[in-house]
Amino acid sequence: MRRRAEPASFAVMPGTPIASEMRETLRGGERVLIRRARPDDVAAYRDFVRHVDAEDLRLRFFAHIAELTDSEADKLSHLDYVHDMAFVALDEVSGEMLGLVRLRDELDEQTAEYAILVRSRLKGHGLGWLLMQRVIQYARAKNLHRVYGDVLADNTMMLQMVAELGFHIEDIGSGMNRVVLNLRSDPRA
Repeated sequence: MRRRAEPASFAVMPGTPIASEMRETLRGGERVLIRRARPDDVAAYRDFVRHVDAEDLRLRFFAHIAELTDSEADKLSHLDYVHDMAFVALDEVSGEMLGLVRLRDELDEQTAEYAILVRSRLKGHGLGWLLMQRVIQYARAKNLHRVYGDVLADNTMMLQMVAELGFHIEDIGSGMNRVVLNLRSDPRA
């Protein structure tokens, strides 16, 4: 299996460094480390998904799943760091994965799609907010024009969070919303 080179740092544009790690304390007192995902994190992915309720998995994957597929695990463990980025949140004490956010560039290389998942017991603790802020910071440093995601209409917590983060919400039918954050002030961007 071919391994893709990882960037030496988070400097995605000349003169725009992004800290490689950040430590935060969540509303429930959990101390977390947020850092770029690494190939060896794949071992923690399956355990992480086992600690996410079936309903939360449905809201993320738009279908009922019991576990992370080999294909999804492979995508997360073999990121093309030119066009993909993922950040993980780990419990500082146990090292367990608590959350994950992924960003994948579209072919235009100005737009990227995000996907996020946090452990069910941590919903409402601020972890999703921190992960989204992290991926938005990365997208800005990469000079992307917009970030979007598709969100089920019944995923009210996600829709509320992205609205608070400045995303525009569009109903695209079939119980689905597209949420879009323009990162440039020019509306044509």
